Amino acid sequence: MAPTEEQAVCRLAMKVRWGDCDAAGIVYYIKYFDWFSDGRIELLERIGLPYRTTFHERGIELVAIEAGCRYKHSLQPEEKILLETRLTKLTRSRLEFRYQVFRQEDGLLAAEGMTAHAYVDKRGKPFDVKKRHPALWEEINRAVNGSA
Repeated sequence: MAPTEEQAVCRLAMKVRWGDCDAAGIVYYIKYFDWFSDGRIELLERIGLPYRTTFHERGIELVAIEAGCRYKHSLQPEEKILLETRLTKLTRSRLEFRYQVFRQEDGLLAAEGMTAHAYVDKRGKPFDVKKRHPALWEEINRAVNGSA
């Protein structure tokens, strides 16, 4: 099920910190995944699904099962950036997100990536959220698509 565009996007303005960069003075490649995590958590919060109360406190973790990033342009300390996060796929067993990082100054696409996450219980076992938590599945659908 694909979420509606209007509900499933989050834009975060950020600034590259010196600590985000490697010895060459550009953003260290793994830092993008930290930003992706920030965008994902913020998106869930904005659509009414705060991670801690919606998932973590119910014994549900969203475990990454796939991740990727294409680096298109280097970013340097103190550059202002815009991170766009989109929830692109919602199923009973997983969520998928897409990310784009733009330099604010000129809109240059610096990187784009994706992550896929499975619903996993405290024993580390993936599960069908609709079967195990039907009320939560309805809550997620209302938040993402406006319907159950």
